[in-house]
Amino acid sequence: MAPYLSPRTAMLAGTLGLAGLTGWAVADGQPLPVVAFLCTAAAVAAVGASEVVADVAAWYYVLQSAVLGLFGVGLVLLGHGTPLVLGLTAAFALAGAVAGVRYSRSRRTAPSEGNAP
Repeated sequence: MAPYLSPRTAMLAGTLGLAGLTGWAVADGQPLPVVAFLCTAAAVAAVGASEVVADVAAWYYVLQSAVLGLFGVGLVLLGHGTPLVLGLTAAFALAGAVAGVRYSRSRRTAPSEGNAP
């Protein structure tokens, strides 16, 4: 049986992975737009992995993925469509879709505040 990976652990692992990719991109001399993309992704993921956002703003993950996905699409349109950029853009789009479904489900199942005693 595979061990259960909590969403928080996955967010932290993703943040560390993006930070590592950012360090690699800087050390490897990647183009500045690609470094900026990775740096922005690492910073946004770090905010998303924080306790405050996880507890307060469930919609943040949808916004995060949408912004990073659009950033990636912009890089592709500017001619920086490396496999790394394409892969991360696709991953952000997929993560945004998953986060959107989770957010939608949580809104449907959450009790309304008007019915609270």
